[in-house]
Amino acid sequence: MADKYEERIVRDADGRVIEQVEVKPRKRGGGFGWGMLAGLFIIAAAVLVFAYSQGSFQTAGAQADHATAQAERNVGDFAENAGDAAEQAGDNIKSATN
Repeated sequence: MADKYEERIVRDADGRVIEQVEVKPRKRGGGFGWGMLAGLFIIAAAVLVFAYSQGSFQTAGAQADHATAQAERNVGDFAENAGDAAEQAGDNIKSATN
């Protein structure tokens, strides 16, 4: 995007040009991006404060621990069942070959 410049001309009392300067105009306003960023930061901080005050972080930790324990039990049961199935398959093969 091309920069926009203003041309400032200084004249003497007779109307003759004394000085001619190109000046880049000053940008006005803070910009939409900074306001949006500040707004998102304020909202995120409010959500974190609310969640902490309601005990959501502690509840989430307890739920994660419970889910981990359940997953460990399920994996243990699966491994035991797989071992039993492999043992039974071996017994079936042994009895079929005799």
